Amino acid sequence: MIIKEIKIKNFRSYYGDNNRFEFSDGLTVIIGDNGDGKTTFFEALQWLLDTTKDRGLMEQMSEMRRSQMEVGDVEEISVYMKFDHDGEKSVEKSFTIEKLENGSFKIGQLVYRGYETNGIEREAVNGKALIERCYDAFIQKFSMFKGESELNVFENKTALKDLVDKFSDIRKFDELVEITSNFEEKANKAYLQEMRSDKRVAQRARELESDISRVGTEISITRKDIKEKRDSIDTYNKTLSQLEDNQEASQRYRDIKERLKTQEDKRNKLMAQIGAVNYNHALLDRMWILAPFSPTLKIFQEKISALSKTKRAMDREFERTKAIEVGKLEAAKEMLGALSNGATKLPWYLPNQETMEEMIHDHICKVCGREAPEDSDAYAFMVHKLEEYRRHTEAKLQKESQKKEIEEQELFPHDFIEQLHNMSVSMSGTQEAAVASYAQEIADRQGLVARFQDDLKKTIQKIQDIVDEKTRLLIQSGNISESVLDKQFDDIKGLYTSHERASVRLSELETELKYQEKRMADLKKELDELDPESSQVKVMREVHTALEEISKAFSQAKKDNLQRFLLEMEEKANEYMVRLSANDFHGEVRLIQTANDSTEIKLLSSNGTEIKKPSGSQKTVMYISVLFAISDFTQEKRDEDYPLIFDAATSSFGDSKEEDFYNVIDKIQKQCIIVTKDFIEKGKLDEDAINGLTCSVYRIKKAPNFDQSNMATIRTLIEKIR
Repeated sequence: MIIKEIKIKNFRSYYGDNNRFEFSDGLTVIIGDNGDGKTTFFEALQWLLDTTKDRGLMEQMSEMRRSQMEVGDVEEISVYMKFDHDGEKSVEKSFTIEKLENGSFKIGQLVYRGYETNGIEREAVNGKALIERCYDAFIQKFSMFKGESELNVFENKTALKDLVDKFSDIRKFDELVEITSNFEEKANKAYLQEMRSDKRVAQRARELESDISRVGTEISITRKDIKEKRDSIDTYNKTLSQLEDNQEASQRYRDIKERLKTQEDKRNKLMAQIGAVNYNHALLDRMWILAPFSPTLKIFQEKISALSKTKRAMDREFERTKAIEVGKLEAAKEMLGALSNGATKLPWYLPNQETMEEMIHDHICKVCGREAPEDSDAYAFMVHKLEEYRRHTEAKLQKESQKKEIEEQELFPHDFIEQLHNMSVSMSGTQEAAVASYAQEIADRQGLVARFQDDLKKTIQKIQDIVDEKTRLLIQSGNISESVLDKQFDDIKGLYTSHERASVRLSELETELKYQEKRMADLKKELDELDPESSQVKVMREVHTALEEISKAFSQAKKDNLQRFLLEMEEKANEYMVRLSANDFHGEVRLIQTANDSTEIKLLSSNGTEIKKPSGSQKTVMYISVLFAISDFTQEKRDEDYPLIFDAATSSFGDSKEEDFYNVIDKIQKQCIIVTKDFIEKGKLDEDAINGLTCSVYRIKKAPNFDQSNMATIRTLIEKIR
């Protein structure tokens, strides 16, 4: 978008309809002294581009024209702009005022007309819609600036988010992070549900889930407290900064600030060292609870050693007794009978039971072949032999049962003594030495903390003394009356005290948050490492873990892309910084993301030292460099450039810097309109400086012979110098 022409009719000091500005594609400088209409020009353009207003105001009309109106006269107030944006377009905003018989005025309806060229034809369109399409409020916010104080667009906390949403793909990650987080939350819920039904891990899973919920609540509360404290500190810093900026910058004041910073850094370091170990947490986390138990551990080890020795002796004696009993059973033999001729009898198990029963049934000895009737000796012998076989079988089964019973006997059926012995062994050596060292470790820590606390107490007192000294200096340099000195001192001192308390509390909260986040990570790790029985639970865990990692990846990608976005903008800004500073010192621009996701613009030396108090011209060049970088992003992302319009943005420049600065801007391929009182000295133009410019130049000034006490005599005249 390139502004080609602006016409102002009866808008405040711009009387009549012969107020016309033409603009080049590069730099246009509009020069005017105080009260000549510089700010009115800027505000007229703002009014034209503001699509939120639906009525005109009486105070917007030229006082000169209103004083000339007769009853029944109707006059128009309007601002017109012609511009090039994908073809020639124009927009005009206007309303009428009619003078009534009673001397009052009637304000007419606000009209917003627009025109654009379609091919070779010029057609009317809705003016409001045309502006919103070609030069919307977002672009205006980053291209129109009234005074040096508005140049730092990042003072607005939403500026970074607005830029990212418009000019970066980072905003796409918001949806991805939300989707993956939602999936991860659902997967985690399903995983926990399955864990509760798994017999092996259900109890521990419920305990961990409860702990995770509790710690999550604590983290949420702590983060909220941290945000509140940071907001409070930011408010204190701004208030104190405004107070300090209103005082004369003296060497004594700078020395006080440096001493204060040194002591505050020391205080913060001491507080971090004191809070590095939480005694309540260390009782379990670092096992300090075992510090007084070294003698108990020694007695425990001795008793377990004696108990283990006694058990081994009893086990040996019991095994010997069992062996004797088994031997007795093995040694018991059947008395062997002898046949009549002295020969050895057959074993009891020959013939076997089936053969004996068959011979008795058949009444015949199938060994010798003789018949054995039921009343014969041979038959009685076979019956006796069968009964003997049965007795031997029963005796054998009984002996084997007794032997098995003896062998299965145990003096100590459980391994409790072995478990105690293993515990005793595991707690010896390095573990025993560690337990013995806990008491000394605690004593050393307490001694160290006592020294830190003593140093902290002295440091806090030094800080208070320096703050009091600084407060007195600020009050004295403020040239206030003696009657309000005490009250002012208490008020300022109270502000510093509040800032100090908030800083201390913030440090404590940040330390606590680190512990809570570590505790949360440990609990989640333990939950994920549980070994459930169900394969379904394991699958759900893998799904949950995968989605959790994906969610983390998208969150990290969003942060990385935002950092790259800032680095790209920073690089562009520094390129402009070098060009706009000409031969003057310029430093390096740094865009630093703050804790509340906003951005601060800082000026650093090449060695990394922040330039705490840059001059007004240095800050202006720095901010304009950032604005040019934003403009470049606009051109890249929208394939369309936009003008930068400044009202009195360079009032802090000295005469020696003005000409170089404007000529450098003129060589940058970007439309820039600057309304300024530069090049005016004691009411007269610096002709030599203006002749050194290569850009378009307008001079605006009040018409001569005006009445200093009558606004109706004020009229702005426009002269095109180049």
